[in-house]
Amino acid sequence: MRTIRLCAFLAGSALAQNTAPPAFEVASVKINQLYRQDDPSTWRPVLNSTPGNLTIHNATLRIIVAFAYDIQRPQVAGPDWIDTQRYDIAAKADGPATEAAMRPMLRALLAERFKLESHKETRAMEVLAILLPKNGVHKMTPSKNTGEPKNHSDPDRGMVIEGASLPMLAMEASREFTVPVVNMTGLDNRFDFAFNPQKYVQEFRTAMMASRERIEESEARVMLMQNIFTGDLGLRLEKRRADVEMLVIDKAEKTPVEN
Repeated sequence: MRTIRLCAFLAGSALAQNTAPPAFEVASVKINQLYRQDDPSTWRPVLNSTPGNLTIHNATLRIIVAFAYDIQRPQVAGPDWIDTQRYDIAAKADGPATEAAMRPMLRALLAERFKLESHKETRAMEVLAILLPKNGVHKMTPSKNTGEPKNHSDPDRGMVIEGASLPMLAMEASREFTVPVVNMTGLDNRFDFAFNPQKYVQEFRTAMMASRERIEESEARVMLMQNIFTGDLGLRLEKRRADVEMLVIDKAEKTPVEN
């Protein structure tokens, strides 16, 4: 294990004091050896955080960078290998840090171990836009939950989510797509709603089998999610063009500095 300790330093003058970027006390970074492109059982990435601890398993650099900068995965651009090579990271802060507090620590770790350099730029690109229905009436309920979103399973309704904003929903939905998901409803408050994809999967599969038209998997994902958004939330999900702020990876080492 390599230990990274917080320190302070003086810069510019005796009156100008800056602190070093927040860093994990201990961090292990390794290339994942179990991933196989021809074995779907090895594809699933895992990101878990508890106060002061971050565990990332079988994740691509795109996934790790998106988590570190709290952006959608399609907002990360870089060389092709950021979607193929898989990594494991186990990191510990020097106290019970929150997930939000550990994101800058992960950014510092990426710069140190992967020699990551990046910049931000705005690109006009295709997005999936979350829109209100034409009559303006959706199926969500204004939430009384002002803290962290909660969820629980309901035998009839599926996953019931309480206190989620549409940008949060866009972030979750974007994991299924290669383009960003953008909230264009104008709604910025929090809602309660049921989200039950399984209710629509069988119906969608039946429709696809009956259709003579061949549909790419990426397009099928969009169509299925459109059905879910309309059926469960009373919202539309449509392809649009929009300006999106991207994080562009200028430089990164495919083989990181390990422990």
